[in-house]
Amino acid sequence: MGVGTLDSSTTDDVAGRADTREQAVSVVDDRRFGDLVGGVADALRVPGLFWIPSVAGWPHSWLPVGHSEYKLAYGLDIARTARYAADVLIPSMPVYAPDWFPEPVAPLFFHPSRVDQHGDQYGDQTSHPREAWLFVNGILTDTDVAEINADYLADLFHRPVKMLQNSTDGFVEDLVKCADQKTFRRIGEASTVSFPALYAALKDADKQRVVLIAHSQGTLIAAVMLRLIELIYLPVGRARRRRSIGAAAHKAVRDAGVGLNMEDFEPLMPDELARLEVYCFANCATQMRYVDARKRLPWIESFGNQYDIVARLGVLAPAPRKRGIRIDGPRYERKRAWGHLLNRHYLSAIDRRQRTGNMQGPVDDSAAPFVLLDPAAWPDETQPRLYRYLNGGEPIPS
Repeated sequence: MGVGTLDSSTTDDVAGRADTREQAVSVVDDRRFGDLVGGVADALRVPGLFWIPSVAGWPHSWLPVGHSEYKLAYGLDIARTARYAADVLIPSMPVYAPDWFPEPVAPLFFHPSRVDQHGDQYGDQTSHPREAWLFVNGILTDTDVAEINADYLADLFHRPVKMLQNSTDGFVEDLVKCADQKTFRRIGEASTVSFPALYAALKDADKQRVVLIAHSQGTLIAAVMLRLIELIYLPVGRARRRRSIGAAAHKAVRDAGVGLNMEDFEPLMPDELARLEVYCFANCATQMRYVDARKRLPWIESFGNQYDIVARLGVLAPAPRKRGIRIDGPRYERKRAWGHLLNRHYLSAIDRRQRTGNMQGPVDDSAAPFVLLDPAAWPDETQPRLYRYLNGGEPIPS
């Protein structure tokens, strides 16, 4: 071999090392801590520094109406309210309790993530057999709040919903986890539990649509799952064989805390990826990119209230480029809106404006109560695709 030349085996080896480095970065790429601090400072600049209404909404939204999460604080189910208070105030671990731990108190200290099927508005788990709907919740969500969220999603869209519950580990622990996830993309336990359910739905040949709805911290989990999909995605034109996952990528998956061996999953093909639609409320991810940028797959939409601090950490970040934030897909903002709760501050606004009676789909062709940001880049998306599913409506063609 002459000087300055590479034989084919050396070229393949160099390309392989480059590919595995790229795979590793796609899973976990440390973000500068200064970007996190600066992004939080940007997000906190809401009018009047009203940080509590930014998350909890204004007092008029605290009434126990409809499917509001605030129902936990009212009514006669004192045990449920006490259980939620214990879940968010007592530090816990996202694992199952060891066999030797006293069973009666185990739920106080051990909150593993779980997958659970939730029926449609009538409790039917078999309606819409050609679709799979999955929901991954946000911060400070225990089983009761996750059920309240799933109830509203089922009622709003008339579909059964599979809950990918990211269980709360307590107020302080959840905040620490979010900071770690925003900076280092480490969100292992919830992704380990949730990813196989998403993958199975995408691989199910009977499914035409796989809809993933994520809220708040759940958008960080969704972003990690998209990066895991990228490791096993096999675009058209690439040799139809198992894509090699390099050692660096395996290490990155472990460093992210994900307890999965990605070699256990068969490659995901473009027609399977095309089934996936991701809808994010208060999307606080740092990076949520298309798996296949050329085809804009999967479909991604994000919604944010203008003065929701959490949304301002991601989809509505005041200085996204400066803070290294990249979120693909059309983004919708509700102007002059406050609050972060999924049901009370997001879904109820869509319900009031776009749903009426038993009519399937939205009442008009607008994005109201949201507005599309950057309409020049998305001239055909003046209305969110998600609205087409209201009241059991039919999705638009791919």
